[in-house]
Amino acid sequence: MFTKNTPLLGISKEPAPMMCGFAKTVCLALAVAATPSVGVFSAQSVSAQSIDRSLYTGGKARVNRSANLRSLTEAVASASCRINGGIGVDAAQIELGSSREDFDSIIDGLVNGNAALGMPGAEGSARTLNALSATATLWAPLDEAAKKLASGAGSAADAAVIDGGFMELFNQTEILAATVSGQYADPQQLLQSDATVLNFAVRQRALAYSMTRAMCEIATGTGSADTPQELTSAVNLFGQTLIALRDGFAGAGINPPPNDAVRGSIDATLALWQDQRAVFDTALAGDVPSAEDVNAAASLSQTLSVAMNNTITLYLIATPGQDGVYRVPLEAYAREELSNWLTDPALIAAINAQNADHANLTEDAVIALDQQWRAEAGSGGGPLIEKLLTAPVSKWLLAQQQATAGFVTEVFVMDNKGLNVAQSVETSDYWQGDEAKWQATYSVGPDALHISEVEFDDSTGFYQSQGSLSITDPSTGEVIGAVTFGINVQNLM
Repeated sequence: MFTKNTPLLGISKEPAPMMCGFAKTVCLALAVAATPSVGVFSAQSVSAQSIDRSLYTGGKARVNRSANLRSLTEAVASASCRINGGIGVDAAQIELGSSREDFDSIIDGLVNGNAALGMPGAEGSARTLNALSATATLWAPLDEAAKKLASGAGSAADAAVIDGGFMELFNQTEILAATVSGQYADPQQLLQSDATVLNFAVRQRALAYSMTRAMCEIATGTGSADTPQELTSAVNLFGQTLIALRDGFAGAGINPPPNDAVRGSIDATLALWQDQRAVFDTALAGDVPSAEDVNAAASLSQTLSVAMNNTITLYLIATPGQDGVYRVPLEAYAREELSNWLTDPALIAAINAQNADHANLTEDAVIALDQQWRAEAGSGGGPLIEKLLTAPVSKWLLAQQQATAGFVTEVFVMDNKGLNVAQSVETSDYWQGDEAKWQATYSVGPDALHISEVEFDDSTGFYQSQGSLSITDPSTGEVIGAVTFGINVQNLM
């Protein structure tokens, strides 16, 4: 529902099986065929969505994930330096633990495939597998040292392992990224020009962590004579690359942004950078930065990483191959994780109870309830909204949502007429029966899945999509309702 969202792809309340946007640059076709308006309770001629995995290799996801290993290498080195230097240790341990887990997951996904990461099949190229093997070999000792440091059981010797090995690993991740990019560039899924831009965009995240690492090394005296110049180069390159991404730079193979959404994201990151880059001024002037300076740089690195991830997400969904790049991991997450919510006895009982209560509800009554809900939402609340949000099943859905650590942003359950049964947050309307989320799930049958296009949520600053599933009563095998999950696309990608 994304009640506070700004649509990026032309999503509206009206039935719109084909949704276009990005200034008409991108048009992602939904699997719901356009149908004339019919009665509220009529089944629609719709079918479940699916990705042709024989045609989708996950090329864009593989290029993005492999390039991200460079960022993670720098993030590991930066966090390790801060832990060893006693600077913001708690935050650095969390960052280090997350980075090493992501590194392990990406390597495994690149080798064996991982639909949740957008890579549905195992790698088959001997050359790429060799590059992955070399990367994993260099990563293994750093991984072990990072695990100890992140848990609080590490020592200066573990930090030395990372300090002595991260640059060789970084160079190897560069080789891996180039290998993957060259292999998976193709007109259907990833143009070479798009792969080039992705590599530059992802490199920005590595530069952000590199700047913090250099600041830490200067502050703790653990760097080399070249560290100050390394910091200067990284700071300059970060700003120059942002401008090249915004304006295009033919000499480096960087095309201008494909649409206004990407351009706006880059502009926002550039404004952030220009506003806060002064945190590096002390070190750039040749003085030793304080612990506060290092912590501020680490905070800025995280912020810039998120900002660049926003830009990368937009690149991925605005260029060829966009359909599979988020739909494949979202489908895997919905079917493998979220579907487990749908057998809860209390949830099934609540849907069956509402179906019984609404058995004789007329179309006019449904419309009246929806209008009541909208009026209450516009006035800040009312009895109908209060009844649903305070229901035990709604509270359970909210707890389930919160346990996903940001992957799920909202969830609401619908009955056999498309009316809300329970929900984790307030939605803008009460009846979903005129929308694809209900028409392409409940009306299709068991195991039906519908995935929406991507929207920007102003309240969270993240790009999101919706995954909807039909709900079946385990005791009868009958489809009794449907559910919609709001998903943070950036967490998936």
